[in-house]
Amino acid sequence: MVDPVRFKKILITFLKILIGIELVSAMGVGFSTRQWDRLGFDLLIAGIIYITWDRIRMAVRDRRNAYKSKIESGGENVKVWDAMVFSLLWTDAIYAGIPVDRKRLVVISYTLIALGVLAAFIDIGGGLMPLVIAGTLVLAAVNLLAWVVSSERGEKDELKTELRLAHEVQLSLMPKEQPTVRGFDIAGTTIPAREVGGDHYDYASLDGGSKFGISIFDVSGKGMQAAMSAVFTSGAFASEAKQTTSPADILTRLNATVYSHSKRGHFVAFLLASFDLSSKTLAFANAGQMKPLLRSGETIRWLNSNGVPFPLGMTEDAAYEQQCVQLQSGDLLLFLTDGITEAMNARQELFGTERLERFMGSVDCKDCSAQQVLDLIDQEIKLFAGGAPQHDDMTMVVVKVQ
Repeated sequence: MVDPVRFKKILITFLKILIGIELVSAMGVGFSTRQWDRLGFDLLIAGIIYITWDRIRMAVRDRRNAYKSKIESGGENVKVWDAMVFSLLWTDAIYAGIPVDRKRLVVISYTLIALGVLAAFIDIGGGLMPLVIAGTLVLAAVNLLAWVVSSERGEKDELKTELRLAHEVQLSLMPKEQPTVRGFDIAGTTIPAREVGGDHYDYASLDGGSKFGISIFDVSGKGMQAAMSAVFTSGAFASEAKQTTSPADILTRLNATVYSHSKRGHFVAFLLASFDLSSKTLAFANAGQMKPLLRSGETIRWLNSNGVPFPLGMTEDAAYEQQCVQLQSGDLLLFLTDGITEAMNARQELFGTERLERFMGSVDCKDCSAQQVLDLIDQEIKLFAGGAPQHDDMTMVVVKVQ
């Protein structure tokens, strides 16, 4: 089977060589015959061809993404001209996106179209016979392409439905409202990306209500598998939290469960924090998740954890340790997934940890509630992204010590 992308490159290269040979030959004749006007004309033509080719390349580069966005957002209301230009500009990408088992059908379709065009100019039996043969070949090609496109569309629609349902299940397991906790003001949110991810957060009452737990985790991968892994991990955590109240013990037990039920290479970055409501002490264990960010007075620091830093499911016998921090009234804590710091703008620049630190240092903790801080961070990230697409779920929980 001939690869259309490679064939196109070979054809363009061949045309460039022919044009180059013709120009060199013409300039050679101009030098040998001393026909300076012809030589000047050939050089002018060469310059025009080069400039035109360069302009076409620049125009194509500038218009590719514009047409792609227009086609993707246009749905069924796409003009014939736009569809044709989009197809010409994105030939390589379109062909590369066709499943391997259907590329042969696409090649056959274009071959039938080529044969149909050829048949229209060949005298076969006279009369209307050439047009009949040409029309039959082209109709067969169009029907074949229509089947490939409709089949792909049906599979994509089915996948979108499955992903939507998985996302709804995943979101249904997250808190529906902000918790009321004595001595703490808490607010959390997940901002889902277009593709289903594995971010999840939840709250839990621990040790008979004397402690309050916050779990935040991120499952590796995207799509249905990540969503289902997030649902499984959430259920497993709820079960383990009933056996012990120690964040380190819970993660150690949870790791064994995740390891035995996950495919190798799939991990869960998990952070569990426990707040003692009487002493206002934070105890947390971290399994490969983003470090919590603490603002205490004018000091801002990332809280390091002790022990094994691996995500859940990486090793079977990982034993996690916990870290304790004494909190003060007015302290501000931020728990987050890497979707926050890895948010990108149109220039592919990351939001980053330093920018987050500077922003958290500028927030007025005295006059802002946890929900207001959450909203301010969200606004800052959106302002930085400037409309660039979100590539990963963004989850964060803000805790303000009262």
